[in-house]
Order: sequence, then C-alpha cells, then structure tokens
Amino acid sequence: MSKMILHVCCASCALPVISYLLETEKYVNNDLTLLFYNPNIYPEEEDQKRLSDVEKISKIFDLKLSVISWDHESWKEYLKKELDMPLEEYQENGLRCQACFRYRLKEVYDFALKNGFDSWATTLSVNRFKDVRYINDFCFKISKNIKYRTFDLDPNVANNLSLKMSKTYDIYCQKYCGCEYSMNNSFLKKKLV
Repeated sequence: MSKMILHVCCASCALPVISYLLETEKYVNNDLTLLFYNPNIYPEEEDQKRLSDVEKISKIFDLKLSVISWDHESWKEYLKKELDMPLEEYQENGLRCQACFRYRLKEVYDFALKNGFDSWATTLSVNRFKDVRYINDFCFKISKNIKYRTFDLDPNVANNLSLKMSKTYDIYCQKYCGCEYSMNNSFLKKKLV
C-alpha cells in the first residue's frame, strides 16, 4: 500500500473519507497521514477549533497528523495579487475560491512531495458545496511526481455520512467555509464577528 497524505479542511469533512480509506480501500493507519493546512480560515479561533477536532479524529482513528501553521495574511496577499477586484466582491464558489484552492492545494502537493508521500488527496474533492471539478482538475494538473487521488464517494452521500459520524464522535460542524468572505455570506456573521 502506498503512503498517502490527506489534506483535511475540517474534521467533519474528513470523517467519510477516512472511513472510506480504512474500510473500503483497506488502508492501514501507518499508510495514511492527515494534513491540516487552511490559512483561509478566519478568525484564528475558528482555525484552532477546527484543528482541535482534526487532532481528535486523528487520535480516534490512530492516524498521523501533520500541521502547516496558520498564515492568514500571506493567504490574503496571494489572493489580492491573483484577483482584480476587492476580495469581498467575489461570489462564493467563484474566482476567489478557485484562487484559494490553488494556493492551499499547491502547498499541500509541495508538502507531500517534500516528505516522500506516494500519493495525496483532499477532502475538498468530495465536498458538495465546492467546485469539485475545478479542484480535481487543478490537482491532477500540478501532480507531476506523485499521484493525486480521488474517491468513489458521492458528495451528497459523503455529507450525510459526515453529519452522522460528527454526531457520533461529537465533532464540531461549522456553518461557513472558513474565510471571512464566506462568513459574510453566512447567517452566522452576527454571532462570529
């Protein structure tokens, strides 16, 4: 079995993918490493809340966990250089999100390559709220030296399993993607700001 790193946006999205890899593909714990890298998450307290639950599931499933430190300002600077309009003017799941995916996923790929993994994947690839086609196309495009993996998981089925497993393991389920711009589109804005 190859050594794979799984980019995890949050614990609730990771649960159905971890279940699939361990049960369906028969990955063993030491062949799978979780990677938490999400500089888009805002505010920092939200990042820490999500990381805490990723640490929790890594312990539940006895999986290794790597973390790339939170650097929200570098992420914002990258987006500002990539995009013409003020960041708050872009629609959710549009050009701003695509630039965010490129920034984060290129870093994940580089981490996987640098650390000797045979393959890599992201939980974003089975998210019913994201442009999965764009995410997978970009990841395949940059994967020159190690294999990018997708999963035979329907995003709606994965979401339902995520909700069920999150309840079972008492995992936090956030109500917005992570960045301040998605938070501004969320009904939680008043509670979080």
